[in-house]
Amino acid sequence: MKKLKSNIGWMVDRSPYDREFLMKRYKKSRNTISNWCTGKNYPSAPELFDLAELFNVKVDDLYDIIED
Repeated sequence: MKKLKSNIGWMVDRSPYDREFLMKRYKKSRNTISNWCTGKNYPSAPELFDLAELFNVKVDDLYDIIED
């Protein structure tokens, strides 16, 4: 079975933005941002496109497909 592996946490760690910035930008809790970074939950489609623009990547780059 294939599943998504989040690259959001990795991108946050290598960007000038921190999780606190994402919390304020998207009006989300610390737990929600953490879940986005670990792949437990996913941002909405508009949030995905905004994240991709923020990190200067394609939406596809935010996740990898891995075999489970």
